[in-house]
Amino acid sequence: MRNYEAMFIFHPKLKDEELEKEAGAVESLIRESGAGTVIYQFLGKKILAYPVEKQKEGFYVNYEFSIPPDKIEEIKDKLKHRQNVLRFMIISKEKKR
Repeated sequence: MRNYEAMFIFHPKLKDEELEKEAGAVESLIRESGAGTVIYQFLGKKILAYPVEKQKEGFYVNYEFSIPPDKIEEIKDKLKHRQNVLRFMIISKEKKR
């Protein structure tokens, strides 16, 4: 198991309850792929550096979780198809040797 951090940008038109639902759905998807504890934190609505899908701002949510490295591609494939996710990035928190 490795520790990972993921940053998500959700569509800015989502209402609070919709955003909570989407964040929970992403958490469930990560858990189903074999992660143990998943911690996520809402970072608020921020202006993007450049437009993404014609949007100039988005809701940022940060996730931290541990999962086997071979499951990361599976998670990425499933997340590509989520409509309300503008962008996401998953990075390993462990230092390379």
